[in-house]
Amino acid sequence: MKKILGLGLLVLTILFTGCSSDDNDNTNSGSGSVSAKINGTEWKPSTIINVSLIKLPGEGQRFDISAKDNSQMLSIACSSEYTSANTMPLRQYNFTDDDAEESDAEVISDALFVNTYLIDGNTYTEHLVKSGKITITSMDAEKKTVSGTFSFRTEKAGILQNKIVTPEVVEVKEGVFNNLTYKVVEAK
Repeated sequence: MKKILGLGLLVLTILFTGCSSDDNDNTNSGSGSVSAKINGTEWKPSTIINVSLIKLPGEGQRFDISAKDNSQMLSIACSSEYTSANTMPLRQYNFTDDDAEESDAEVISDALFVNTYLIDGNTYTEHLVKSGKITITSMDAEKKTVSGTFSFRTEKAGILQNKIVTPEVVEVKEGVFNNLTYKVVEAK
């Protein structure tokens, strides 16, 4: 997990200091869909905020999806070795809590999940991910579209606001992203 978080911070630093997107700068203007069940309730975002493949030559690459409705935002990410194609390898990416049992120690965490509450124009992340998986089932480098599935479990780590009571555990199941248009960001 520390490697993923470190890579994430490195990516953010590089993005703020300089990057360029590919010639075909696609944005997610209504194409594709995201859906999931959050604690048993159907969830469909009203806005897909970001779908991007961030490439760091010599370091690796990361794929991010962020989507929100009026009260909650889900962000999922996965990382892999750098590829020359503008795609991620088609496979399952996993997150396993660092405190997992020794039998789980062989599982490499190469995914990250965040559920954030949107309250009065502010964002609050009160849960930490415990486990999860993202499976990229198709990714078209020419059309810049991606499809796959996801699920994850988070547990409350603290209380950051008092406007709403958030659950102790958040279970996101049956997550699907279908034909999302992504942009490629190549760090310089």
